[in-house]
Amino acid sequence: MRTLLLSLLAATAICGRLSIAQAEESANIAVPDKVRANILKRHPQAQDLKATRETHFSQQLLEVSFKDAEDELKHELFRTDGALFANEILLANGLEISPDVTKVLADNFPGYKLHKAELVINPNGVGEEYELFIEVGGSKWKVAVNDKGQITDKDVY
Repeated sequence: MRTLLLSLLAATAICGRLSIAQAEESANIAVPDKVRANILKRHPQAQDLKATRETHFSQQLLEVSFKDAEDELKHELFRTDGALFANEILLANGLEISPDVTKVLADNFPGYKLHKAELVINPNGVGEEYELFIEVGGSKWKVAVNDKGQITDKDVY
């Protein structure tokens, strides 16, 4: 019995460490110097720079959010080499989302509530992806869906 209890405690500790590691992976990371220089060259008064890792169009990217001179929040995506990939465009409401995307959300997350929607247009060719922040069943999700209505990434946040 004691061995079983110790095994359960060890398993719980390991699972807890994995959960913390996953949370840290989606948490803010340091903005690389190359990226910071790129932003400040175009937005000299940018402040409050924060970075997270994201995947769009099957590419690992760095999303950097910051406030510009007009105190407007901007979101830009950068490649691993520090080059600007694309901007994320904040959509005012759910009416700007493609019907294919709203259908896949309703099918996979019945009863979801949309909190925020962003659009990323592929600078390397045809295509766009939506980054959607939704809530369903008490859980908050960040879901990426392409313009064909396919979920390309999803994470609980």
